[in-house]
Order: sequence, then C-alpha cells, then structure tokens
Amino acid sequence: MDLELLLQLSLNMSFVALAAYLMGRNRYIIQCATQPYRLKHWLILSVAFSILSAIGTYTGIPVHDALANTRMVGVIMSGFMGGPLVGLATGAASAIHRYSIGGFTAEICALASLLVGLMAGLVRRKVGFARLDWKTGAAVALAGEFIQKSLVMLLAQPYEKALAMEKAIALPTTIVSVVGTIIFIVILKNIREEQSLYGAKAAEQALDIATQALPYARQGLNEDSAGMIAGIIHDITNMDAVAVTDREKIIAFIGAGADHHPGGQAIGGRATREAVQNAQVVVHKNEGIRECPQLSCPLRSSVIAPLMAHGKAIGTIKLFRSHEDGISPFDIRIASGVAHLLSVQLELAEMDQQVLMREKAELKALQAQINPHFLFNTLSIIMSFCRTDPDTARQLLSHLSTLLKRSFQQRQDVVTLGDELEGIHAYLEIAKRRFGSRLRVQIHAAEEVKQVLVPVLSVQPLVENAVQHGLFPKTDACELEILAFYEKEQVIIRVCDNGVGMQEETLQKLKEFRSEGIGLKNVNGRLVSLFGEEAGLQVQSQEGQGTQVELRIPWKGTVQHAV
Repeated sequence: MDLELLLQLSLNMSFVALAAYLMGRNRYIIQCATQPYRLKHWLILSVAFSILSAIGTYTGIPVHDALANTRMVGVIMSGFMGGPLVGLATGAASAIHRYSIGGFTAEICALASLLVGLMAGLVRRKVGFARLDWKTGAAVALAGEFIQKSLVMLLAQPYEKALAMEKAIALPTTIVSVVGTIIFIVILKNIREEQSLYGAKAAEQALDIATQALPYARQGLNEDSAGMIAGIIHDITNMDAVAVTDREKIIAFIGAGADHHPGGQAIGGRATREAVQNAQVVVHKNEGIRECPQLSCPLRSSVIAPLMAHGKAIGTIKLFRSHEDGISPFDIRIASGVAHLLSVQLELAEMDQQVLMREKAELKALQAQINPHFLFNTLSIIMSFCRTDPDTARQLLSHLSTLLKRSFQQRQDVVTLGDELEGIHAYLEIAKRRFGSRLRVQIHAAEEVKQVLVPVLSVQPLVENAVQHGLFPKTDACELEILAFYEKEQVIIRVCDNGVGMQEETLQKLKEFRSEGIGLKNVNGRLVSLFGEEAGLQVQSQEGQGTQVELRIPWKGTVQHAV
C-alpha cells in the first residue's frame, strides 16, 4: 500500500469533516434532508453535495493518468441525505465534472458516480434518514468502491495500465472513502443528538413553567396572575428580568430594572409593539435603538413572544439579558414554548365563562367532559417524548391544545362537519401514540359534505367510543374508518372499527339508548331535536368482528342553518 498516497488523501478528509459540521449545524439543510422530495430542497441538497464532490475531485492526486480522490464521499452522502433523486443528481454532476477532467478512466468513473449515488439513495429510502448509522455508511462506501474498481478492471483500456493503477490506489482510496463516510455520518449524528438534547431541555423547562403557571393562567391576564407567572418564569429560567404585558402596558415586571418598569407603564419599545402587531417572536439587541429610554437600565437584549387568543396577540412575555446579543437560541425556544402553552390556557380562561353560560344543560355537560384518564395518559406520553423526541412532544402538545380549545370554545349548537373532523384528527393523532403501529385510520369525506351542519361534538364521541371500547382491548391490528357521503337526500357519517364488538344484549341496550356513560343518547337526542325524526343514529355490531355506527342528517345539498 502506498502510505504517502494514503496520507495525502487523508488530509482531504478535513474538507469532509468541515462540510459535515456545517451541514449538521444548518437547520435548513437538515430540514431539506427530512423533506428531500420538495423541489427547492432537492435543488439545495443536489448543489451542496455536488460542490462537495467537486472539491473531492479537484483535490485528487494524479496516479497513472488517473485521479485518486474522495469524490465518492460526497456522492454517497448526497444519496443518504436526499434519497435516490438527490443521489442521481449529485452523481450526474460528479460524473460530468470527472469526465471533463479526462484520463483513461474518466468515462468509467463517471458511470460509477451515477450508480453509487443511486445506490446510496435507495439505501436511505429503505432504512430512513434517522436510522442511518456508521455501519451502514461503511458498507455502502465499501460497495461503492467495489463497483467503481470492478468497472475499471472490466472496461478500462489498456488493461495493464488499469491493473497498475488499481494496485497503487485501490486500498488507499477504499480506506479513505469508508473512513470519510463514517466521519461524515458520525459528526452529523453527534450534532443531531446534541440538538435533540438541547431541544428536549428547552421543551422540558417550558413544560415545567407551564405546569406551575397553569392555575394562574386560567385566571386570565390580570395583575395578580401576570405577577405570579413572571415570577415562575424568572425563577426557573434564571433570566435577568421577565415581563408580562398586554397590548398596551406592562402588567408585571420581575428582576433587574424593576425600579423603573412599574406595572401600568405604557409599552414604549418598538420591538414589543412589533411583536404585538405582527403576532410573532421578536429578538431585540440594544444596538442603536433602546427599548428602555432610561440610560442606566441594565437590560441590553430581550426576546419577546406574543400571547395569542382567537388568532390575535393579547399581550407578550419578555425575557431579558443584561448584555448585548445575550439572547441564545435556547432562550428563544423557552420564550416561544412558554408563550404557546400559556396562550392556550389564557384562551381557555376566556372560554370558561362562555361555557358556563350555555343554555342547554346536556350540551354544556358534554362540552365540559374531559376524560381524566385520557388527559393524564396524554400528558405522560408527552413528558416521555420531551427528552427523546421533542419535535413529537411539541406536535402532541399542539394536538392536545386543539382538543382542549374545542372543548371550551364552541359557541353554537352546530358546526360544519369539516370543523368536527379537525377535532377528531387531533384526538386520533394522540390516540396513535397509545396504539403505536397497531392503529390504522382512514378518513374519507367529500368536500361538499364537509359543509353540512352537525351538532357540536356529535361525531367525536362515536370515534372515542370506537377507540376506547372497540379497539383498545384488542392486541392485534386495529382499523378505524370514518366515511361521510351523500345518499338519498341524507348525509351519512359512518364510523367503523374492527374491534371486539358487542354481545347481543349490550347491543340491544345501546340501540334503545339504555346503556350508561357512552353519550350516544345525548348525540341522538340533539340530532332529532335539531333535524327532526329523519335524523338519528344507527348501530350495528358483532362480537369479535367490530362495530359500525351511522349518523344520518337530512340534507338537500345546500348548507342550512339549524335553529
């Protein structure tokens, strides 16, 4: 083995390591890698890895009228991060570039680039980006070098020249390609793990703040509740100061600078007004434009996150640091997460009074009904994901907030079927985490049918019953299908499951609405009250085979407002 050649090629690995580090730190590149089939993401990944591959070729070392180089690392990683399309595109760019340089193996090396890029992309498609590891990378790099060297020995002419070249470079280039691919993957994985832990810590801290602040947020945004919330945030985050504002003034201020930021003081800073007006997080650095007119104010930077209700900003949470450029990405995550969680609670606080003012006792009871077991299970699942998968935790929190808001937000007796299905989607996304891969859900509803009016929380109880009583007791695959269609001047909403079904006695009680605790009597009564005797529920079930519940509503193809 040519040790000098191996050393020279190894020095080129610095470019690979640097590229891996920069790409791993770039959130947009990682986003492109997780969604590579969007045109913009495909182009970005293809260009980035084509450049990396070109650098590997340019830094190659001439040997026997050929180039010993590291371009295969860029081609392989393009397939790993972008899939077959990106792998092919990068392979094509690398092939054209290598062919343009020339040499008696130019055409063969160009062909090898295409094949290896496609191979790496197919491996990513089968394994998945998140599950790629250094062993897989090493195996693909070894296979890629084998393909290239096999093609050279089979096709390159003269054979003696090709043989001499491979004797000189085969082992060094193979070692460097394998090691380079491993280095790239390891650096990428380490950075992603670091970012996941970073995000998990932020999510955990935000959830801790929200948990402690929950009783006060449910009181609404007032001087007492804002003071307690600001104090909790200040204690947990160790920020230099924390403020809570409404749209016009400071409600509470804790920490450095509190002597000249009293409650009731009007909002004067441009950054805060921008956060309120645009309903977006604003990071302020005290560069030229001061948020505070007092020159002695120790606060030099801040992150301002809007508190939202009904789609508009009703106030802000402000986290301050005492030095310029002191706001870190971690601080921004904390502010955003806390503001989102508290916004849900503040909005729910506004809804509480509306719920209590409902005229219909049955509807009020149904809307106030939140299954504690489901809620506690959901919170436990979310907490378990906070460290391991913060993105999933945030998604589940969003679904839970949607359910909670729908539980208190309804102001009318009827909503469109489309709105009802939105709540069902949120419920099922949470339910899937309990079932894992066992639960398969299909929802089919024609767009025109989504406009039909249905009683509030009429379809969701049917879905909840199917999940809790029909599917959850099963140990094997679970299927749930929701259909909504128009038939003979009726809209039929059908909920089917392949669950445990019911005994004949239980089914008969259910059909006569004599069973307890499943809410179907309430749904049927409201259907008949709003739409007449033509409306109602129909139930079919067979023990061990599953259950089907149909909700029927008279409809002539136009949206009619029931009274």
